[in-house]
Amino acid sequence: MQLLNLILFWVFFGGVASYLARRRGRNPLTWFFIGLFLGVLGILLVVVLPSPLKKPLAPPPPPVPKRSEEWLKMWYYLDPTHSQQGPFEFLDLAKLRKEEHLSERSFVWGEGMKEWKQLSELPHLTQEMDQA
Repeated sequence: MQLLNLILFWVFFGGVASYLARRRGRNPLTWFFIGLFLGVLGILLVVVLPSPLKKPLAPPPPPVPKRSEEWLKMWYYLDPTHSQQGPFEFLDLAKLRKEEHLSERSFVWGEGMKEWKQLSELPHLTQEMDQA
């Protein structure tokens, strides 16, 4: 009977040490055995020892810019001689604008448009080109 009480006594200290360890961010199984063998001393150790340092979280990735459907279209433009140039992907069209091959007076056409339009008539398009 005394042996059973002694075993329950050890298991109790192991359980308390395990519980406290889990709450403090430590491995509960390891601390169960430490509490089991060391009793009150194991519980004191888990309480007295500083909590383990948590690894800092990686910074969140930068937000992905919202892209409009203009990025999915193929684009054409009319050069100064009114010859059709293209097809171009949106980024290529934006690059042409940055290199000043396209101006606000240049005519562009993208898939789904009914007619050719000057860039100045498409402010949402030029704004996206500036952000690309």
